[in-house]
Amino acid sequence: MPINNNFILKEIQGDYMILPISDESVEATVIFNTNETGAYIFKKLKEGLSIDELIDEMIKEYEGLTYDVCRADVNEFIDILKKKGIYND
Repeated sequence: MPINNNFILKEIQGDYMILPISDESVEATVIFNTNETGAYIFKKLKEGLSIDELIDEMIKEYEGLTYDVCRADVNEFIDILKKKGIYND
C-alpha cells in the first residue's frame, strides 16, 4: 500500500486533516489540511486502490470530470503527499 500506515485522516467540523499517528512529537509540517476531494483520494489510496482504479472511481463519482483533468489533479495531489512522506511509491 503506497499510503504510509503512520497517517490517518480526521474530519473536524467539515475540515479534513491528514495526521501522523505516533508517540513522538508531531512536526507541524507533517500535518496536512485538505479538502473533501483530497480526503476522498486519501481514503481510496488507503483502501489500496491503484491510481488508475482511483481515477476510474472519481470519474464515476464526480459528474463532468474528464480523465485528463482527473489524472493531472490526482498526480499533483500525490506529489504533495510524497513530499510530506505520506505516500510512498
